[in-house]
Amino acid sequence: MRIWISCAIATIALVACKPAEPPPAPNAAAIDMSPSKDPAVTASYECEGHRVDVFGRNYARVTLSDARTVTIDYVPNSRPPSYMDRGLRFAIGERAVMLIQNDGDAVNCAAIR
Repeated sequence: MRIWISCAIATIALVACKPAEPPPAPNAAAIDMSPSKDPAVTASYECEGHRVDVFGRNYARVTLSDARTVTIDYVPNSRPPSYMDRGLRFAIGERAVMLIQNDGDAVNCAAIR
């Protein structure tokens, strides 16, 4: 009988406890989607929360929505013109501009003017 009462009290105590609150997510600074002031940037694109700055036919700098920055290299003779590296591809087609992950997820991009 004592064991049963002890177990009942322990169960009630556990039920009354609240789980710990998860730590707050870090606040990422909003990505600036205004035109670049860097004279080396030849074009900039907004890609559903991500930003891509193109540096001619050399490379593109991708700023992801979580504020991480990735540099991807131009792929010579690519059609459409593309930049690729580190699991990302940025393609500038005649009808669409896309930022594509290696897993196939793609987002549309629009020029920042």
